[in-house]
Amino acid sequence: MNTFVGQGRQAVYTQDELLPVETYREYVVRALPRPESMEIGTSDALGLVLADDVTAPEPLPAFANSGMDGFAVRAVDVSSASQTEPVELRVIGEVVAGATADQSVGPGEAMRIMTGAPVPPGADAVVPVEVTSGDGGRVSIHRPSERGQHVRPVGQDVTPGQRLLGAGRRIGPGDIALLVASGVTRVPCYPRPRVSVISTGDELVGADQVPTNGQIRDSNGPMLAALVRQAGGVPYIGGPARDDRRSLVDALESNLGHVDVMVLTGGVSAGVRDLVADVVAHLGEAAKFKVAMQPGMPQVVGRIDDVPVFGLPGNPVSAFVSFETFVRPALRVLQGRRDLLRPAVTAVLGADVTSPPHKRSYLRVRLSRDGAQWVATPTGPQGSHMISSIAAADGLAEVAEGTTTLAAGDRVTVHLLVDQ
Repeated sequence: MNTFVGQGRQAVYTQDELLPVETYREYVVRALPRPESMEIGTSDALGLVLADDVTAPEPLPAFANSGMDGFAVRAVDVSSASQTEPVELRVIGEVVAGATADQSVGPGEAMRIMTGAPVPPGADAVVPVEVTSGDGGRVSIHRPSERGQHVRPVGQDVTPGQRLLGAGRRIGPGDIALLVASGVTRVPCYPRPRVSVISTGDELVGADQVPTNGQIRDSNGPMLAALVRQAGGVPYIGGPARDDRRSLVDALESNLGHVDVMVLTGGVSAGVRDLVADVVAHLGEAAKFKVAMQPGMPQVVGRIDDVPVFGLPGNPVSAFVSFETFVRPALRVLQGRRDLLRPAVTAVLGADVTSPPHKRSYLRVRLSRDGAQWVATPTGPQGSHMISSIAAADGLAEVAEGTTTLAAGDRVTVHLLVDQ
């Protein structure tokens, strides 16, 4: 059985320097500004969270209408109808969906009616066409009807003032149909957060450029932008920025005023060119942390003009896992959502794995079924530079702090990398 050894820097930290993952996540969430709601067109509100209850301004249906194609009648006139002794009525006209009946149905009369058409005055039941015969000016009814049969009364679905949807609900397609049909054209929602994504590093060039020796394409920017979009935000790629103060200040200041969150990647560790924390602190406030996780130990969080700023490690896998663990929950909070974390399943490992002491490892794994259980198999070498390990992953398997080895067959929690 293959053993996949985690890549880490165990020799350069001590246990008391490390902050637990949950502690840091709670710190990040508590520091977020209170989300503000706005009125949004109902048809554009899919996936957004309601900030307040929504009540119906009008009844649904707004008028009594037919639930069948057939004939609008007075129930009393057809109470004795049977297959062998039908009741014959005079047909006085027709009403179709979208029209208005221009006359009343009187004793001994019927009006041809289509599904959804308003029930004419005087009629209190609809006889389906399937239990009638005849044509022209008269119709034979072969089955009795009760008052209200096949009639959709005013307010049967929704009454005025009824609560349609409650605060905190995430709007789905069916909700949009209900709101629009009830006359609700705008709803109070938490909007999608606008997120600036800035990659940092002298070695980075744009995706459409050909790197020279020592350069690499900026994959973090597009990756994080995609993660922002998947988490419900609206991304703006603002990098790459160079590893110098002026470039970082320009990158940050140019995004202030039109975004709600900033996410930087790179420049957050302990090197002489790791300037993100200092520059953010110069413009606002910032703090550096060593989080007890692998990959993704160095983290920066701060604020500039009330805009939260996240500094993530520059290695692609570290940036990916850090986003999933901290930034994604933060973006969910700003959207008023309660489901901050990915769904998770319990799986058995398909290979032996190791993990550094005092850290929680997040292994990229493929999932497969073996009978009634999930099997989580590492996607290959787990180095923080191995971009292929992300692309091949169905989920992130947790190895708890204090656990340095797990054998194939041991159980782990796997956070599913699925859109929701």
